[in-house]
Amino acid sequence: MTEETKRTGFPSIDKPWLKYYSEEAISTPLPQCTMYQYIWKNNKEHLSDIALRYYGRAITYGKLFEHIQKAASAFYAMGVRAGDIVTVMSMHTPEAICAMYALNYIGAVANMVYMTLSEKEILHTIENTQSKLFLVLDAALEKAEAVKNELPCPVVVLGVSDSMPPHIKLGYRLKAKPKKHPFLTWKDFLAKGAGPAPMAEDHAAPAVIVYTSGTTGEPKGVELSNDNLNAVVAQCYYSGKYYGRGETGLFILPLFFGFGISMLHLCLRYGIDLNLWIELEPNLIGKAFQKEKPNRFVGGPAIIDGFIKNVSGDLSYILEFTGGGGSLSPEKEQELNDFLEKNHANAKYTVGYGMTEFASAVCMQHPQNYRAGSLGLPLVHATIKIIDPDSEKELQYNETSEMCFTTPSMMSGYYKAPDETAQISLKDTDGTIGLRTGDLGHVDENGFVYFEGRIKRIYITTGKGGDTINKIFPQRIEECLEAHPDVDSCGVIVLPDTVQTNVSVAYVTLKQPCREDAVDTLMFLARAELPEHLQPAAIHILDTMPMTPSGKIDYRALEQLAAQ
Repeated sequence: MTEETKRTGFPSIDKPWLKYYSEEAISTPLPQCTMYQYIWKNNKEHLSDIALRYYGRAITYGKLFEHIQKAASAFYAMGVRAGDIVTVMSMHTPEAICAMYALNYIGAVANMVYMTLSEKEILHTIENTQSKLFLVLDAALEKAEAVKNELPCPVVVLGVSDSMPPHIKLGYRLKAKPKKHPFLTWKDFLAKGAGPAPMAEDHAAPAVIVYTSGTTGEPKGVELSNDNLNAVVAQCYYSGKYYGRGETGLFILPLFFGFGISMLHLCLRYGIDLNLWIELEPNLIGKAFQKEKPNRFVGGPAIIDGFIKNVSGDLSYILEFTGGGGSLSPEKEQELNDFLEKNHANAKYTVGYGMTEFASAVCMQHPQNYRAGSLGLPLVHATIKIIDPDSEKELQYNETSEMCFTTPSMMSGYYKAPDETAQISLKDTDGTIGLRTGDLGHVDENGFVYFEGRIKRIYITTGKGGDTINKIFPQRIEECLEAHPDVDSCGVIVLPDTVQTNVSVAYVTLKQPCREDAVDTLMFLARAELPEHLQPAAIHILDTMPMTPSGKIDYRALEQLAAQ
């Protein structure tokens, strides 16, 4: 009987992608330790190697572990214990990285929130999680000061310049002119420590909370355990990401993305020399790439033009160029791969598929088994089903419908939201739990996964200066504007933008004849209730809202209206 005749026709049963994995990859157990223990045991014999670089300052693995343990001692001295939550609102500075691993060291949970949160949202997340401390980057200090009398916990300010070399720090502070504030500085915080803190051992315990839209536009806290994040790292390695100690990387991913945390953790696990780059304007990233010449790079579609424009010469030093946070058009992907090949890079632009609920990647292109246009193969311990959204019946090869994955990196659930967790969970007949993605795709006979479109609406956007990366959830904008008593209906579309990648535009119908100040009133509401990246670029008043035959808003008609 041949392999083909043994097949059932169902990808989740046949698992044809496993033929591309070695027996070692399939049989090696996943790590069972905390995040901190995972990077410690793999670097404790290499403490003189460089772990992080920040504006030219090199931090060895030995110094990194020393700083983590000092921060753990300070957290413990301030009353933070295993299971407690601390909210962190920061870019990927050395202090933020130390804080995340220090909290992990003592078994506490890092609640990693967007830099664009409004004052109201800051208070809500701190109160909702009962956070013991609030760590905030000084770039967002004004928000913390605005609510200082309402905050229920102490505040620690992380300085952008704290880890800069002295000469760069002086220049930065002369230019930025940091304001005095009533909160603890990172230095003050570390001084609170009083001896070693106890190290946590529970690898199944929650490690971080990061935020996503789930199946609606309202952000939900995704609880990820040590096991979840360690599983992604181990599986990525066996998917062809054969990282070598001492290789270099340019790291631009904020830690308020699950993707950012998992990729940082992967690099530190394998002893990569990481250059932290927190200025996210695409041209600046391209210039940094040209100067630093990293072996490894993970970025999103927003930076590609800046890369091609600013990078030149022999690129044979590039071993990995991975995309995340959105997809390139086939034309742009081909343009980038042609550019890499022309300049002798040792890598193609490879992509994958993931969600915050999976601690980032669950499917990845293998450098050795590349299929243009695909998302690659499920990770070695992941399983994909293509299901009918209504009946939940599994479909066969090359049939397009909703993608559902089961993987050891799958979240334990949405924080304090069991109903929303249940909505995207799918229980198999054998009791196995998977997650519905809300995205359409199919699997071919060789196990390669292809993306076909979105059921849910989520888009990537960058800041007006190109210095931040966030997600647009149209449904959340609609809910905000529809809460106004004068609004009858609201439809939000997302349009491509040369500066911000994507911007949102709202179309509104009113219950009463249009008032002259309606647009200004609604824009004021959006600015008051929504973080900056969700505020629509424009609001238009319509006499009637276009509807589909099934009675839903016709977003395609709104897109056609915007194109006129």
